[in-house]
Amino acid sequence: MKNLSKNIKNLQLSIMIVPFAIILSLCFFFFTFPDETNAFFTAINPFFRDKMSIVYLVVNLFVFVMSIYFAFSKYGKIRLGGKNEKPQFSFWEYGAMMFCAGVSGDIIYYSYTEWIYYVNEPFIQSFDNPNNLFVNSYNMAQAHSFFFWSNYWLYLVLAVCFGFMMHVRKKSKHRFSEALRPLFKDKIDGILGKVVDIFSVIAIISAVTCSLCFSPPIITNCLHRLFNVPDTNMTTILVLAIIFVIYSLSLYKGLKGIEKLSSICVTIFFIFLGYVLIFGGETRFILESSFQQLGVFVDNIVPLFTYIDPTRKLTFAQDYNVFYDAFWITWAITVPFFIGIISKGRTIKQTILEGYLFAVPGTLVSFFIIPNHAIGKQLSGAVDLLGQYQQTHKMYDVVGSAISSLPLAPIALFLISVSMIVFCSTSYDSLSYTCSHYSYKNLTSNQAPGKGVKQLWATLLILLPIAITYSNASYNNIKNIAVIAGFPGAILIVLVIVAAIKDFNLYLKENKIK
Repeated sequence: MKNLSKNIKNLQLSIMIVPFAIILSLCFFFFTFPDETNAFFTAINPFFRDKMSIVYLVVNLFVFVMSIYFAFSKYGKIRLGGKNEKPQFSFWEYGAMMFCAGVSGDIIYYSYTEWIYYVNEPFIQSFDNPNNLFVNSYNMAQAHSFFFWSNYWLYLVLAVCFGFMMHVRKKSKHRFSEALRPLFKDKIDGILGKVVDIFSVIAIISAVTCSLCFSPPIITNCLHRLFNVPDTNMTTILVLAIIFVIYSLSLYKGLKGIEKLSSICVTIFFIFLGYVLIFGGETRFILESSFQQLGVFVDNIVPLFTYIDPTRKLTFAQDYNVFYDAFWITWAITVPFFIGIISKGRTIKQTILEGYLFAVPGTLVSFFIIPNHAIGKQLSGAVDLLGQYQQTHKMYDVVGSAISSLPLAPIALFLISVSMIVFCSTSYDSLSYTCSHYSYKNLTSNQAPGKGVKQLWATLLILLPIAITYSNASYNNIKNIAVIAGFPGAILIVLVIVAAIKDFNLYLKENKIK
């Protein structure tokens, strides 16, 4: 009883109560007034999406530059832990956890859908030129996908900032506000710190909501094709419940459970990719197109960072560049904490470079294989995915058709369903684990959050996706949530990096390291 009372006293209740109240309020409005609530988010989005576009793009470029600087400057030698500390996890275990925490089942959804969205955009179609066979709408669509899904630098830079705070400075407060202490000193213990931490948790909820609204409907469509279950929102809510049970069980076992589930997830995912590559009937097209598209991506890397369209003649930059920067920024409020936790024993250079060596290629392989298989089938006339989408505007059904075009389609549908369920589970057990750390006033780097606190967050994080699924929110309305939450997140990310540089320099001076 004394231990229970002590644990409760160590909880930062404001960080738990305020987000809980916000979640319940939003759930109430999405269930009771679904059309009006969706209209509200649509109405306030243009200010951030249009007026503040440059903020998202500049912050993204700034963080990318800092990732290179941190890895190859004097800071890269700093070890996240004691001087002789050894890494907790092998390269494979570490990379698998980082990869799964960072991409979720979204990677499969977007691998199948992005090129379809993009090739219908006037901006992308402007690259079609019969005299230039190197760059066309398909290649440029893929180049944008490669760029949008390479943004791990937003995770990696913040991961070393948080890892340094937890494992070197041994801070017992594992929260976003604590990372700002080198800048704001004791002011962070007042209202400023509470506001920062409450917003951080809200941003986490936004990230979870976006992802858990995109992925499960594909699982539902696959199950419909396999077992003829109803392809409805209620079935999708049942899928969310299954994901909740799986990640709750994984979370109950702590980091070991997360590590095992991540390894299983990566294995299943790459088995599916191998199946598509080898048996999908488009092996040569996939390999050659990926090679050529990689060249288009590299050739356009700077414009991909900076394209904003000041004239606003087209809306591609605001619809996609801004959205993806905001999407990664909201996830960067939480995923880096988890990566920082598991990076104990690695240097700053190792953490950043291993992220680039494992997580980024793992993500790009998906965008090499899955879209190019679908594009190959589209160009050969075997399927007409573009035509199906233009007629029905049911993207989840289009994805189901693409998967069904594979040989032994039931196997493919089963593999993709299992893979997406496990992907979602591995992402949300790590997010729940991170939120649990946020909930404590003090927690050493060797302590784990209580199981009850972890389960509470596991439950809270599933509620809003269920409500939004019930409200039948559109793809654009779900994107609005990320864009709105990403704006203050962008400002906080810059402040954390500046604070970390100040603390890195102080540490190097204290230890007389040049």
